[in-house]
Formats: sequence, structure tokens, C-alpha cells
Amino acid sequence: MRNLKLLKSIVERRSRVQAGRGGDEGQTVFEYLGIIVIIVLIIGAIVGSGLAAAIANAITQALADITAN
Repeated sequence: MRNLKLLKSIVERRSRVQAGRGGDEGQTVFEYLGIIVIIVLIIGAIVGSGLAAAIANAITQALADITAN
């Protein structure tokens, strides 16, 4: 009987915590859009700064070193 009361108390507490969230489950379309915009800005900054060419050259050199051995 004591275990049943403990289980009931745990279930009630969890349901109160979940009910108190106010429906904040999941992401909205605007949050996803914001993430996409940030990613595009980061990629644009990398390409615009010439860092993309340096990264591509480093990868090409690393692959050449691997295949030469």
C-alpha cells in the first residue's frame, strides 16, 4: 500500500511539472528559420573571407599526403 501511495505521488508530481510548461514542446517554424539564417551567414562569412579556399587547399594537400604514402 505504501508503494502505491509513493507511485501515485510521483505520477502526480510529474504531471504537474509537465502541465506547468505551458505547451513549449517542439520548435516553431520561426526558430528553424532563425537557425537556417545563422548557418547561411556563417557560410557566407567563410566564403567571403577566403577561408573556404584555404580549407579546400588544406584538405587537398592532406589527401595528397595520404595517397602518396
